[in-house]
Amino acid sequence: MDFYIRLDNGMKLKGVIISPGEKIRAIIVLIHGFGEHIGRYQEWANLFLDKEIGFVGIDLPGHGHSPGRRGFIKSYDIISEIIDILVSTVSRTFPAVPLYLYGHSMGATFALRYLIKKNPRLSGAIITSPWLKLAFQPPKIKIVLAKALNYVLPWLVQPSGLKAKHISHDTEIVEQYKNDPLGFGKISVRLFNIAMQSADYVVKNTGELKIRTLLLHGGDDKITSLEASKEFAAGNNKTKFIEVEGGYHELHNEAFKHQVFEKIIDWIDNKPTAV
Repeated sequence: MDFYIRLDNGMKLKGVIISPGEKIRAIIVLIHGFGEHIGRYQEWANLFLDKEIGFVGIDLPGHGHSPGRRGFIKSYDIISEIIDILVSTVSRTFPAVPLYLYGHSMGATFALRYLIKKNPRLSGAIITSPWLKLAFQPPKIKIVLAKALNYVLPWLVQPSGLKAKHISHDTEIVEQYKNDPLGFGKISVRLFNIAMQSADYVVKNTGELKIRTLLLHGGDDKITSLEASKEFAAGNNKTKFIEVEGGYHELHNEAFKHQVFEKIIDWIDNKPTAV
C-alpha cells in the first residue's frame, strides 16, 4: 500500500507499507541506496511478508517517485528527519512490535550515522554493503571539484562511476536496473559530499554504535569496500558480520538471495547463523 510523508520543508515523499496484518511479529524500515527507489525491493519485501514481517520504505528526495532534482539531497538533516518520521510513525502504528532499521549501500551509511548519533530505541539494525569506503577510487579531480563546488553549485551532477554490471551476477536484474525509468547514474556534488561525510563520521565513531546490528557484505563487491565493513565490525562489539562469498553489491538480487534472506531471518530470530 502506498503512503506519503511530509517534511518540514513541505516536500511530500512517496513510500510503501506492506503488512501481514494482525499476525505481524516484526517490521522493517528500509533506507534504499543511491540512484534507485523503494520499488526495487518489492520482491524482497514479499519474502519478509511470508515470514510475517512488515516492510516500510520511502523514495528519498530526488529519487523514484519523490520530488526534487535527480540525485540531489540538500543536507543530511533531511535524511535524519525522514528516518525520524518513519521510525516514529511505525512505532505508533505497530506498538510493541519489534522494529528494525535496514539500510543498503548509501542508505546503509545514512542508517549507521543515524543510529550512532541518536541511539534510538529499536530492536536492531540490518546493514548491507554500506558505503563506508568505495571499492574503486574516484578520479582525484572529481573529489576536488565536489568539495570546491559543494556550496557554489551543490546541484551540479557528475557520473557516479557505478557500473551496472557490478550490482548483481543476475544479468536480468542488471538489464532491469539499466532500463529503469526511475533510476539514474549521476550524483550531485552535495549528495556525494553528504555520503562521504557520513561515511567518515561512521568510521570515526565505530565504537559508538549501541544497537544490535547485522552487517552483510558481498565478498566480490566492486562498488563498496568489503574491507571497510570488516574493519567496522571488528571495532564494534554489537555488530555481527557476515561475508557472503562471491556476492556482488546487491545481495538481495543475487541468485543465492534466499540463503542471504535466511541468514537475516535467523539473526532476527536470534538463532545461530553460519557464515
